[in-house]
This record gives sequence, structure tokens and C-alpha cells, in this order.
Amino acid sequence: MDLGLRLTTAACVAALPILPLGARLIDLQILRHGSLQSRAQSEFERVAQEAVPRADILDRDGRPLAVSVPCWTVFADKAMIKDPGAFAARLSPLISMPAADIAGKIRAASRFAKLKVGLDLAQASAVRAARLSGAGLAPSQRRVYPNGDLALGVLGKVGADGRGLAGLELALDARLRGTPRRLEILRDGAGRSIYQSVADDGSTPAPVRLTIDRDAQYLAESALAAGGRAGRFKGGAIAVEDPRDGELLALASWPSTPLREPLVQDAYEPGSTFKIVTALAALDAGLVRPDETFFGEHGRYEVSPGVVITDHEGQGDMTLAQILEKSSNIGISKVVARVGATRFYRMARLLGFSTRTGAGLPGETSGEVRPVSELTKVALASSSFGYGVQVSPLQVVGAYSAVANGGTLWEPKLLLDGQPPQAVRRVAAPEAVRSLAAMLEGVVERGTGTRAQIPGYRVAGKTGTARRIDPRTHRYSTTDYNASFVGFFPASDPRWTILVVLNSPRGSYYGGSTAAPIFADLARALLSRAGAAPDAPQPPAAALVSRR
Repeated sequence: MDLGLRLTTAACVAALPILPLGARLIDLQILRHGSLQSRAQSEFERVAQEAVPRADILDRDGRPLAVSVPCWTVFADKAMIKDPGAFAARLSPLISMPAADIAGKIRAASRFAKLKVGLDLAQASAVRAARLSGAGLAPSQRRVYPNGDLALGVLGKVGADGRGLAGLELALDARLRGTPRRLEILRDGAGRSIYQSVADDGSTPAPVRLTIDRDAQYLAESALAAGGRAGRFKGGAIAVEDPRDGELLALASWPSTPLREPLVQDAYEPGSTFKIVTALAALDAGLVRPDETFFGEHGRYEVSPGVVITDHEGQGDMTLAQILEKSSNIGISKVVARVGATRFYRMARLLGFSTRTGAGLPGETSGEVRPVSELTKVALASSSFGYGVQVSPLQVVGAYSAVANGGTLWEPKLLLDGQPPQAVRRVAAPEAVRSLAAMLEGVVERGTGTRAQIPGYRVAGKTGTARRIDPRTHRYSTTDYNASFVGFFPASDPRWTILVVLNSPRGSYYGGSTAAPIFADLARALLSRAGAAPDAPQPPAAALVSRR
């Protein structure tokens, strides 16, 4: 064998051990390159989302009602934990979570286990400092309401996943959340982040300003809470609106919950506050003269065979103004008979009843006014004094605001978003609206609403009292009522409309003696804050009589 052949043979023999390695390299680098690269990227490279803070919700003056603060979620990578019990024992005191719960979550997970959400900065720092293999932290945000329970029904609630569950947090969820940042993260074999870059900056949402006045909201809620805790009623609601443009200044309820807003979601029978529908329809159509009288039947009137309407106090002849002042069911039922079903129904719809207001809160009720085809003589009479109809508190306050401002129904406005207020429609001729407003002043001056008087200021409004349905018998209760008062002031140039509705008042149940004093207290506080000039001379001291 010559020298060249021997050298070639020796080289081939020497290369034999390398052939399997070469074949393996070909397999890894060429044949399986794509799948192995994907696997490596899944092990060492991550694309994560970093939550941006949820937008702040502010009151009309820029004061915070809802804000987001940083927090962290701690999780475990089961593949990197050899002993879940030992891991849990070390992590437990750092996050204030029982070790058994931690170990149980790890064992139950297929790979990653979310252990606890909402860690504060101190807890997150402690977890980082412990350098536990398999423990990770994900940044997040926690929703905080700096004013406690203030405006809970309006603001709503955010779930653990950072999404809105109720109220404005739900209605404006997409706007409040913004877009999370995308991060590209490179990790070492121990799972530690050794490099990260921003793949997408995302977007941080701008704050949302409401028309709500934090001080007015506090005053309204305090007025309700004081009466509720004293046992004077089971529940209640207050709405405060600017009648000039429909801006909502306060929406208060007691007891309050973040999961619902009774002022837009609950419907009730309004009682005598609904009498403005008949009165305005009659005035707008010119069907009633100012000096014309209707006989009050001395408090008992058979409107149809076997169907009797009664008044709390028997009355004789009454003008339309006196019917409202005395809150006569008999008187208004005689007026509505002249108005007729078609005009009555049309005016109810013009004033915003039986349709959603468009306030922007979820779950809003449209209420119900019987259509013309169902307004029999009896149904029309009962509807005229607020029985057999369903309304929301926000509809009532909007209707009275339309009377206050001269006849324009505004869409209630809750957001100061740069959009102008939306006028829905004109409800009646200016002369008819002015006549009704003057009659509502008479209700407060000398009628059932005298306890809504504010010395030095002209106030217009109407009381309401309605029996509640007994859930056991499904009939009207003889002991359980809704009591309300709604009015606007200063009557010469109205700046506020306030509705007070009380559920199941104790003791006296008339709106004039239960809801009207709350109205007056809140109105005085608002006037004092605003420094509004008086528009009427202070009346002489007189005994205020609790009326219906």
C-alpha cells in the first residue's frame, strides 16, 4: 500500500467518530432548524403586554373620582419549581397568602399558576429581592376611588381583569382602558429577564371629566344617608340637574351600590308629580281658562260605575292652579277628561316619558305610559295623577327642567367631552310653560309644597305621593308609599332642578312632609355654595303645615 492510500485510509478512520456529530449538526441546523428555533424562542423570548393605567374619572372641576394605581400579579412557572411546598413556604410571608393555597395552585396548574393579584409596591419588591426560581411578577393596575363610596352608582365598578362591570366604568370601558404596551422580553435559562424592548408603545387614555359636581354629590348623598340611617325611609334617590343645558350635577341613592344606578335603572309610579303632563297639555291647547273652575266633589268622585277617586281633603270649586296647589286627584281627572287620551299621551312623550333619556349609563329603563288605545276613561284618569304609569327619576327631573327653562327638553349630559348640550325638542308654547311654572310656584307658596320654601328665593315645584305595590298581594298597599318632591329655583332664573324620591317613608308618608324638607335643605346648601342672589323678599315667619 503506497503512502497516499495509507494517509487517505487513516484520515477516513480518524473522521469516523465525527460523522455522527456531523449528521446531528445537519439534522439540527438544516433539517429541524425552523422547529427548534421556534421552541427556543418560546422558552427564552416572550412577548408580554404591560397594562397602561386606566383613565382617571374627574368631576366637573377636575377633582378625581376614580384613579388607577400600580400593582402587581405574582405567578409561578411550575416547570422551574422542584419542590412546590418549599417554594410556597418561602413565598407565603412575602405576599400574605397561606403556603397551602400557593402550593395547591402550583400543583393544579399545567404550567403557569396565577397566585395573587393586587400586590402593592412593598410586596412586589420583596418578591423580587427573594429571587425565587420560578416566581414572576406582572405589572398591573388597581382601580381606586379616592372619595370612598361617593357616586358609586354613577362610577360603577371594575373587575379583577381590569374591565368595567357597571356604571360609567362599563359604559366607557373601551375609552377608559386605552391600549396596553407590547414588550419583547429575552430570558435566561433560570427564567430571569435579561433584556426587554418596547415592541409597541400602546396608548394612554386621557382623563374623562363628568358634569357631576363632587360637592353637590356629597351634599345629596349626605342628606339621604342621614334620613335613611335614622330610619325615616327604606331607600331614596336624589337627582340634581342644571335646567339650562341638562348637565347632571348629582345622582345620589341610598343605600348605594356600584352595581346599579336607581335613578336611571329603576321605574316607579310617580303620583302627583305627574300632574304637570295633564296641566301642560291643557294649557298648551288652550282648553282651560285661568279663572275656570272644576268641582272637587268634596273629596269623593265616581269616575266610572264602581270606580271611585278620592282626595285627602275634600274640595269644592278649584281652578287649575288650585288643583295643583291642593294636589287634587279629582280635579286633575276632570281636566284630563277634557284634554283627552291623544293629547295626554302626546304631551307625556314630548316631556320625555316612555323613552330612554340617553344619559349614557347602562341598563336605563324607558318606563311606560299606556298607549292611546289602552287609555280607557279609568286608565286616563289614574294616569293623570301618576298611577298606572312607570317613570324613571331621571325622566321626571328632565321634564321639570323643561318647564323651568321655558319649554326645552334637554338630553341629560353626564360627560364634559367638548360636545355641546343636545336639545331634544320644544315641549309646548312658551306662554303655556310660563303659566305652568307660575302655578308650580303657587304649590310652594301656599299649597302642598310649603316645606320646600327657601326664605329670599322663589321656588317652584310639586309634591307626589303614591301607594306602592304589595309584593305579596300584587295590589296597592294601604301602608306603603313612595313620597317625592321635584322643583326648580331660583324661579326667576332657574339654575337647579332637584328631585327627591323616598321609598317607604316611616310615619308621615306625604311628599310635602318627607321629601320637600330634604329638597329645601339641599337647595339652601347649593345656593350658599354658589352665592346666588335672592330673587324674592323674605316672607314673614309662618307655621309650615305638612301637606300631601
